[in-house]
Amino acid sequence: LVASTLFALPAAADGEEAPPTVWSLTPAPQDDEDDRVSFRFDVPPGENTEDTVELTNFSAQEATFTLEAADGVVSDSGVFDILRPGEENEAAGQWIELDQQEVTVPADETVTVPFTITVPENATPGDQPAGIAASVSTGDSEDVSMVSRVGARLHLRVDGEVEPTLAVNDMDVDYHQNWNPFAPGTATVTYTVVNDGNVRLGVEQALHSSGPFGIAGADEQPEPIREVLPGGEVQVQVEQDVWPLFALHSTVELAPQIVGEDEFDPELTTSSGETTVAAIPIPQLIILVFLGVLIWWLVSRKKRNQKKFDAAVAAAAAERNGETDDDDATTDSRA
Repeated sequence: LVASTLFALPAAADGEEAPPTVWSLTPAPQDDEDDRVSFRFDVPPGENTEDTVELTNFSAQEATFTLEAADGVVSDSGVFDILRPGEENEAAGQWIELDQQEVTVPADETVTVPFTITVPENATPGDQPAGIAASVSTGDSEDVSMVSRVGARLHLRVDGEVEPTLAVNDMDVDYHQNWNPFAPGTATVTYTVVNDGNVRLGVEQALHSSGPFGIAGADEQPEPIREVLPGGEVQVQVEQDVWPLFALHSTVELAPQIVGEDEFDPELTTSSGETTVAAIPIPQLIILVFLGVLIWWLVSRKKRNQKKFDAAVAAAAAERNGETDDDDATTDSRA
């Protein structure tokens, strides 16, 4: 959830076109820092910190906004967001206390809202993502309403030992046969990238598949994952062209990356996962069987022809020997 400006159209009254509501929610500027696009805090367990957020109404009329703080999440599309309204906070979202939950801002003016973050004594060290959002609801209670919101991201790190750790879970390979014996098949590799550590991480991925003893290897570079929050996971699916050699061995390597302006000392260590599945070369085996049968038939035919030829030669020799014996018998009778 990034600091931004949103255009929303409230419900029109009496069929008239309503003017647009335009607003932004950003970190309040500080003397010792450039303009901030997000909040960043390092807080020890049991301590608190304070800051302010600016809500600006760019519209031609005053508007009333609802302010809320919530735990941070990463959506299926890989974009940072906060929990939806009505979902229960489990971490940093419930540590943030806003001075105001409902704010009316006059046209073309800005209101500054203070807030306090109180970190519990037993808070888990590491990143605790959260955000503050300002929303406007369009429509009335009798109609379907739409809630539009924008907000500022809050990077909160609880002091303590940092553990940047990734893992590969539930790796599986599904081999799809290509019935063209002169083309490779397709391996669909699926796995889950899990952040088992306590800091957010980006991920560079490398996938390698091969037959027995590493022959006929294939390499793939899946799209990098921009961000995986602590305890979060991302489902990955990759397709590779591979040759079926009875066994297909696939290995994925995950190289953790520091995200944005994050800083920490522990060394980043590559993690991996692997699996082996059957990849039977059925079309190629059919061709081999056909060739084997053809060769057997040709060899058998050659042997049969050779036997026939040998038999014919033997018969001719026997006939010739018979004629020779008859000639000798005739000569003896004349004598």
